[in-house]
This record gives sequence, C-alpha cells and structure tokens, in this order.
Amino acid sequence: MKNYSILFLSALLTAASSCKPTNTSTAKIPAIEVQGHRGDRGHFPENSLEAFRSAIDKGADVIELDVVISQDRKVVVSHEPFMSSEYVLLPDGTRLTRKTERAYNLYLMPYDSIRKFDIGSKGNVHFPEQQKIKAYKPLLSELIDDMEAYSAKNRKNKPIRYNIEIKSGADQYDLSQPQPDVFVDLVMKVVKEKGIQSKINIQSFDPQILNALHKKYPNIKIAFLTGDKGLAKNLANLNFKPEIYSPHYGLVDQALKDSLKTLKMRLIPWTVNEEKDIDQMIELHVDGIITDYPERVLKKL
Repeated sequence: MKNYSILFLSALLTAASSCKPTNTSTAKIPAIEVQGHRGDRGHFPENSLEAFRSAIDKGADVIELDVVISQDRKVVVSHEPFMSSEYVLLPDGTRLTRKTERAYNLYLMPYDSIRKFDIGSKGNVHFPEQQKIKAYKPLLSELIDDMEAYSAKNRKNKPIRYNIEIKSGADQYDLSQPQPDVFVDLVMKVVKEKGIQSKINIQSFDPQILNALHKKYPNIKIAFLTGDKGLAKNLANLNFKPEIYSPHYGLVDQALKDSLKTLKMRLIPWTVNEEKDIDQMIELHVDGIITDYPERVLKKL
C-alpha cells in the first residue's frame, strides 16, 4: 500500500527544485467546469428530476448528486439515508420533525414506499428562491435515463456528465447503508447497465468507500471529498491517488492549488454560492466549481 502523504512531500520537493517560470501570455488556460449541486438546488427541490433538468437548461457541465441504498437494494438519489425534516413531507402531507425523521431509515424501507414521500412541496428555508413543487426521490437508473434523454433533446452538442456522491460513514455500516464493497457494487451495477462509465466520477468523504471502489473498479475516476485535516493527512487515508481533490471552498488557496498541480490532481471545491467566493475561485482558476446556483458561476465565466 502506498502512503500518499510521503509521495505528496516528495512531489513538492521535486517541484521546488525544478521550478521554471511559465510564459502565461501564451499558455492555454483550461475552462472551469461548472457542477450543479444536487441539480439546481437554489431554485428546485434538491436531487429531484426537475432540479437536474434545470441545471442542464442553464448550461452546467456536470450534475452532482447523492446516492443511498433502499431495503430492496435499489440505488436511490438522496442526500440523507433518512427523510429529512428540512424539506420532506409524509405521503399524507404531514410534516416531519427532527425527533421523528430518523425513524424513516431509507435502508429499511422498500423503494416503492420511499417514492411516495414529497420532497418539494414544503420548500427549503435555506433556499428562499426554491420553487415549491411536488417531487420525489428518483432511482439512479431513472435519473440517468431521464438526463440522457433530456440532454440529447435540449443540447445535442453538450452531453451531460455525472458526479455521483456515495453517502457513507463508517459508523453507519449495516445500519443505514451496506458495507463498502456491497455499496460500490450496487452503484456500479447501475452505471455499467446504463453505459455511462466514461461520463462519471464517483466521490465520497469515506476513504473506505473510495479504496473499495478503486480496488474493484480501477478505471473509474474518483474524487475525494475532504474536510480540514490538510492535504497530506487526507491523502494518507487512501491507498491510491485520486484524480480529483474536493475540499470546502474555504480551504482553497494558491498553495493548495500549486500542491495539487504538482501531484497532477484536479481541484474542484464545494459548495460555492456567494458572488465573492465564486470570484475568488475563478481568480484561483480551480478546475471546477460545485454550486447550488450554476447560473451565477456561468454568468461570470
């Protein structure tokens, strides 16, 4: 097993000793990729078909989404493995509370029951511009079919790509999710059946999920979602080098960008919504921006 904290330090030393000035006047700067976070969450219910269609309409390059597993082993598009009281209503329209929401554990519910819950009519207090429309949590397979057809019809020259986040935590194995090997197999089964391997990357905060994914499916592009422990310490949790590093935007500065360039990893921060933060990420010229408001980023680009 390789220790990427050691490789990280070695790469930085090598870069420092051989650094040469770059002719920025002739260098071609690649475009910044725009990812619609949970679709177009600023304006439509998160992780709904309507939100993803809106992100496509606005011109996002990638739709970012989350997946969990149901009792009948189906891959469901959902940020939480339970019915969140922030935006979900019971099938009869009753509101959930913080005390009751975790009783609706999706891992213990068949998908035909999950689908009956309304994830859009209540709205979300954190997103006042979000339209209040009735919506449901779709299957990953249904989402892919819908997005492929919608993208082909509405923008033939710009196929949509997918950033699929596996929602996982080691303390939840066998409680609200399967073990890592099983989880990645269930997700990849759908991906392969739909033939979109070349259009995706898979991301997670859970190193065990990513290690399992890389071991079993080494050709799949991987993004490592991270907190504030620092680049070297975060990479030390993996037994491979991912293609993409995705920290909170507040952790991104020129030093991090330079370090990742040395390691030949792409930098795609989350979740960048405010004008000043978008400006900062563009100025640093990150490789991609995950945002609840894709139109804000696209307008500036």
